[in-house]
Amino acid sequence: MLIADYVFLGLGGAIACLVAFGWEEKRLRPSVVFSLIAGVVCGLSWCLNVDLVLTEGACVLFLIVYILVVMQYIMRPEGTRADTTAVICIACACFGVLRVLAGAFIGLSVLSLFFRVMLTVAAYSGVAAFAGKILKNLPGAGWEKAFMEPERKMWMFPVFGVSLSLPMFGDCTLPAALLEVFALFAGLSLFSLMIRNYKGEVLISTEKQYRDEMQTYMSVIRSQRHDYNFHVQTLHGLLLKKDYAGCERYLDELLEDSVAVNSLLTIEDAAVSALILSFQRKAAQEGIGLTVSIENNLSQIATKVYETNKIIGNLLQNALDEAETLPDKSYGIHLTILKRGEFALISVSNETVRENPMEGYKAGTSSKIGHEGIGIASIQALASRYGGVVYSRMEGNIIYFVAKIPLRVVKEKS
Repeated sequence: MLIADYVFLGLGGAIACLVAFGWEEKRLRPSVVFSLIAGVVCGLSWCLNVDLVLTEGACVLFLIVYILVVMQYIMRPEGTRADTTAVICIACACFGVLRVLAGAFIGLSVLSLFFRVMLTVAAYSGVAAFAGKILKNLPGAGWEKAFMEPERKMWMFPVFGVSLSLPMFGDCTLPAALLEVFALFAGLSLFSLMIRNYKGEVLISTEKQYRDEMQTYMSVIRSQRHDYNFHVQTLHGLLLKKDYAGCERYLDELLEDSVAVNSLLTIEDAAVSALILSFQRKAAQEGIGLTVSIENNLSQIATKVYETNKIIGNLLQNALDEAETLPDKSYGIHLTILKRGEFALISVSNETVRENPMEGYKAGTSSKIGHEGIGIASIQALASRYGGVVYSRMEGNIIYFVAKIPLRVVKEKS
């Protein structure tokens, strides 16, 4: 009995770690190895202390510290505190459920030891399978925002972990075990539902942004078509007056404006063109010129349309904010989109009176008044998700922000 109990103690620790590491959605083999190490340590804990309550408490403490180290330095060096908190709480909850199940089934003296052991193994397998299935929907990109806004709901994870790990220190009865299992799946389902709802809200917001940008794009096109008659009338009048020099100047200005708009028409998705056009209008209202050079139509960029707009929009907004503060706005803003090897490069440059603001940059901080410093951090995380990078460089008093994003064709080959 005692040996079986400690075997299930170790098995519970291993499964709890494996389920928690499933939150990462990657690197299965290292997850299995780390989980087995945790299980062996938990299983051998009886060598240090045969008191069940103290042993289980030591196992929980070990799992917390062990997972913290693995998450921060081995599994995911770039992982956030929110990731680590969620994984630790899921591990503690799962371990508590498995210990209560083992204690409840092993304690059923009316059944043979063999049947109790088989029943416990089946219960462990069922918990691991169902928990793994639910965790496939978690966490997904940007999951933290579903718990951080607007009510700071991250406290739900610690409550979840503590409430499911505490019952294992009392009498492990079958009703308590069934309640624990229900609470585990209900809690994980709740987290999944919150994330899905948040993603639905983001999708609705993205669709609205897409429609707004398309409306802006179509407004510009309609405006140009409306102005066409006036341009024709003006040129006709200049020709009647035989003012050929004036006609030539007018055509040069008209051609310059047409080239600026026509360059945007080469971009694959109209929503991206609409976004750039809206920034051109916004910059023009501030007396700032936004020069656009398109050498790649972004048809093969790995990011989705709204993600591409997020990158370009953040870079242009930062440049516009900086340019507005300058007494001399003659340099303006330059946006260049080109292809270099297997990557699309989105470069935005503007004049600045400061040193390179990216030196010593930390997410959540900004040298600009009224800014939270999350724009660059968000697009850095987005680029990193696709194997890209966002960086900056200085040339005199001109700063260049460059987003280097892989092309989809290369991604599919890999």
